Amino acid sequence: MIIWGIRVMRANFFKRMSSSRGSVLMEFVLVLPVYMAVIGGILWLGMKSLDAINLRAADHWGVWMAGNRFSMRLPAITALQSMFPRTTLITTSQERALTGEHSFLQFIGSKTTLYETRPEFLDNWINMPYTARGESKPFSIPEFQLTSSRYGNKYTQCIIMRTKGSDTDKRHWDSSLVAKHNVWKFESKDDEYPKEWKLELLDDPKYKDDTKEQEKEPKKIDFYTRYSKYEQWSTKK
Repeated sequence: MIIWGIRVMRANFFKRMSSSRGSVLMEFVLVLPVYMAVIGGILWLGMKSLDAINLRAADHWGVWMAGNRFSMRLPAITALQSMFPRTTLITTSQERALTGEHSFLQFIGSKTTLYETRPEFLDNWINMPYTARGESKPFSIPEFQLTSSRYGNKYTQCIIMRTKGSDTDKRHWDSSLVAKHNVWKFESKDDEYPKEWKLELLDDPKYKDDTKEQEKEPKKIDFYTRYSKYEQWSTKK
């Protein structure tokens, strides 16, 4: 009798255990699609946040490259395409403004806009609740364009830089030439600066080319010439 009671208790115990395990497994199967959708949404928002950070850096790079006067100016699209591999279209609106044809300084503004696509695996995760039940998704989260401007401004990065042709400007002359030619004041219109560097300067600039050079710089004056014997004595042999 005792043995029979033990067997009954044992059977009931394993029966309850198996039923509880089955119910837990069934609950997990039911909520798994919801978990997948939540994880997919979190990853999608995370990718958008990283793209927004990279977009700021890319926009900054674009405006600096537009005013680069030491090396070849590369179009922003060449660098931005590798930074944003999911983009279908990248647009940049770089503009420059000079107060004169041979201005020493220039004002540059830039704005970058991205049109991206969502990875297919994220789209599948987000729509997992409908896919698991064999239903067609009622709607899809649209992919918005991503721009560096939060408030619809025409330009989000602006910078004041020297023009590429300023190497021949009198402001760049050697001090000996400035003294010889008595160049102490710069009264030309090309040397005038705007009272304020406002975005309105980029709306309809009269001068946009910053590569035009002035006359070549005269030969520098040599103030000191060393004696030949002193040069021989001071030269290493």
